[in-house]
Amino acid sequence: MFGPPCPETVPVYYIVTLHTLAIVSIPINMIGFYLVWYQSPKLKGYKYCLCYLQLASFLTECHMSLICPGYYFFIIIAGYNTGFEIISPHLSMTIYVFIFAFEIPSTLLCFIFRHNAAENISRINSRKLYLEKIMLVLAHIFPFASAFAMWKSRLPDQLKRDYVRDNWPQCMDWLRLNAFEVYDYKLNPWLAVVGIGAVLFVFLVYTYGLTLGIHTMTILQKHQSSMSRQTYQMHKSALFSLIMQSLIPGALIVIPLGVCMFVVVTGAVGLQELATDTMFLVGSHSMCLCIVMISSSAKYRRLLKEKTIAFFGFMTNKKVSTEQSQRGNSLFVIQSSGA
Repeated sequence: MFGPPCPETVPVYYIVTLHTLAIVSIPINMIGFYLVWYQSPKLKGYKYCLCYLQLASFLTECHMSLICPGYYFFIIIAGYNTGFEIISPHLSMTIYVFIFAFEIPSTLLCFIFRHNAAENISRINSRKLYLEKIMLVLAHIFPFASAFAMWKSRLPDQLKRDYVRDNWPQCMDWLRLNAFEVYDYKLNPWLAVVGIGAVLFVFLVYTYGLTLGIHTMTILQKHQSSMSRQTYQMHKSALFSLIMQSLIPGALIVIPLGVCMFVVVTGAVGLQELATDTMFLVGSHSMCLCIVMISSSAKYRRLLKEKTIAFFGFMTNKKVSTEQSQRGNSLFVIQSSGA
């Protein structure tokens, strides 16, 4: 027996869309890594921060879109692993939370780097960095704490069966599948620890990062006269790009999670498929982050344009050369035959 919020089967379009996003995202991310690592000598240490942020988001996206994409059954907190069943769905979810959480410290590290760089350029007296170090340590503990709480949130098999039978009997057929997993924050409060802890900590870190960003911009404007125009523009562009990389892709995460939370809390069964389809936005946030990084940098746009023109120019010349060679061979054959 099947019925909302548990469909009879996973819609084909869902898997196709996630895999398509992953296939498109991979080359875009590779271009982003190339530009940051090989075409940004002036960024020096900052390029490691950007690569750290890009790697965390890229691995998250690959896990949820290509390796172990999950189909979710909101309003019930449950899902089915449609990918490789080499690990249990609960372990897959734990790994997903662990990788996803590293986007927080990587983003914070980039904001701290930009703030300290602005202070060094403006020749402000060196401050004690106790708060920044504490926040960085806490931010890097966060992925491990989140993964631990997620791992502890698993329901025992018998409790899981009783919960589904009593509350969602239409989902019992899914429960027979090894790739299906279900959670409940009332039966196991560790799930609430994951959700509430993540919301509070993300709010804290992003507030601190925004504060650093505003202070960095204040420093740049205050000491603009003591910097060269090129140096000022470089710092301003890097800060603007980082803010855009945080806000725009961040919206692709916050909005879908907000929709899913709304469906779970209100019990809007009719919105199950819509809430699940919002994972398409989450599954594209790394690609979006990379596009924002490239499009917000005049240097990256110019390099990408030059490389693209050079590539297509090479392919065109190669095609013309091949056609000329073929015509030459054909003429030679005709002349030989006439002789």
